[in-house]
Amino acid sequence: MIAKHIFRAYDIRGIYGKDFNEDGAKLIAKGYARYLRGKYPHKDSLTVVVSRDGRNSGPVLKSHFIDGLVESGIHVIDAGELPSPLLYFSVCTKGFDGGVSITASHNSAPYNGFKLLSGGAHSICGDELQKIWDIIQEKDFIDLENNGEYSSDHGTIKRLDIAEEYYSLLEEITDFSILKKKKISWKIGIDAGNGIAGAYYPEFFKRSGFEVVELYCDVNGNFPNHEADPEREENMADLKKLVIEKKLDFGLAYDGDGDRVGIVDRKGNSFSADLLLLLLARDILQKEENAGGAIVYDLKSTELLKEEIEKFGGKPVMCKTGHSFVEEEMEAHNALLGGEVSGHIFMSENYFGFDDALLASAKLLEIALQLEINEGKTFTDELGQLPQTFVTPEEKIPVSETKKFEILEKIVADLQERYPDAITIDGIRIEFGDNAWGIVRASNTSPYLTTRFEARSAEKLAEIKQIIMETIEKHM
Repeated sequence: MIAKHIFRAYDIRGIYGKDFNEDGAKLIAKGYARYLRGKYPHKDSLTVVVSRDGRNSGPVLKSHFIDGLVESGIHVIDAGELPSPLLYFSVCTKGFDGGVSITASHNSAPYNGFKLLSGGAHSICGDELQKIWDIIQEKDFIDLENNGEYSSDHGTIKRLDIAEEYYSLLEEITDFSILKKKKISWKIGIDAGNGIAGAYYPEFFKRSGFEVVELYCDVNGNFPNHEADPEREENMADLKKLVIEKKLDFGLAYDGDGDRVGIVDRKGNSFSADLLLLLLARDILQKEENAGGAIVYDLKSTELLKEEIEKFGGKPVMCKTGHSFVEEEMEAHNALLGGEVSGHIFMSENYFGFDDALLASAKLLEIALQLEINEGKTFTDELGQLPQTFVTPEEKIPVSETKKFEILEKIVADLQERYPDAITIDGIRIEFGDNAWGIVRASNTSPYLTTRFEARSAEKLAEIKQIIMETIEKHM
């Protein structure tokens, strides 16, 4: 059982038991195996690493997925329960031909899915992901016994523990020595939202010299406290309270599979991820060797980000929303850094260029420490020096999963008649002048249309929001 709509723009994701089941997982594995064989036709054998997050359906789905790979002659490395960045790390450092993270990222407990990778931890997305759907529909699977294409041997299964190698590399490319040199004690709170990051990320910061206060770091597939989605303000409330009550210096929040990050300062303020990307861009572009480098960001990002990238001599590159699309543009432009409003942050400097929330949050803590110690400024002071903007969070409008793209098409066509210069790479983004813009697009992971608006005055914000919202309502 597999519903077509779970093959989304950049991963496979749906409600377990309704949109797909364990037999569907096995079919997806067989389709993926055939796809990889087509991608690497000259290799005698292929090896894929498989992991899962902490969802309740994870064990049965991983078991059936591995069975599908083994029956297709693929050698499997079972990495157990891992945040997605550790899976990506293992693909890159061990030279595996592919990787699979069984996860639904930030979605609620009933969901699960599959992030499929080829070599180098490159996401299989867009049209390439649809090829796997087509393989499944045509039942064009590898038949080891009868088709004679490959060895008749089934794949093997081995185990992998990658955590120590991962921690070691991150310790090499981050620098918290100032804590010991200045005899500084920083306390940080970590809210993993009961996701898999809780089993790994606190350990890294403890090793780095921080005092860590854990919140919801026990892995629980029911996500009993709040959804593991740091983009949503309501999910940051408990961390903000913890930071203030315990007088912590910083708070870090992660999503269900540990590839997205949210930040809270000691006053309980949280920040949109495009502003976090702005600080990282400034830091990286100030290094002489990075002059003129490209920074990739999604079209939901603040106009301030583009302005700051240009101010520091970088090349701004806007792309479609979605971690795989950011990754594609990162590679196309040999970019130093990339990210999106949802909290995915990709780093290439001394690293592999995939989205890694632990590394991103560590680099942000480096910046915060340097600001306070060398310049006497807090993280919030630095962001407070930017021009004032009025910006909405990403707002979700419920819509039928099967009709959302049809409805969006009508909205885009209507708005494009009035604003022919609008950007339409992903829904529509309209530049209204005076640094004001608005966007409407379809979520690739949930049954929603999403909007976001920004202007330099409250009046202008209300004006542009009304224009787009009235158009949306007309076609709903």
